[in-house]
Amino acid sequence: MTGISNTFFENLPPMIRPQRAAEILGLSIQTIYDWKYRAKLRKVPESLFIKLNRTLYLRTDVLKEWITSQNPSLR
Repeated sequence: MTGISNTFFENLPPMIRPQRAAEILGLSIQTIYDWKYRAKLRKVPESLFIKLNRTLYLRTDVLKEWITSQNPSLR
């Protein structure tokens, strides 16, 4: 993928914490957690979130794909 979407995800690790995702996307942390706990209602990919040792992470590859699929102008 090319274009604007790459600037959001440039040099990010494969997984990021919800706080970092909120900063990158300009959203509130509550929105990120809403995605997690209301995934079906919000049509969020189930594979976006990973929980390791009681810590929540977002997969940046899934996040990038999902955001660009929702916003064709970012492709």
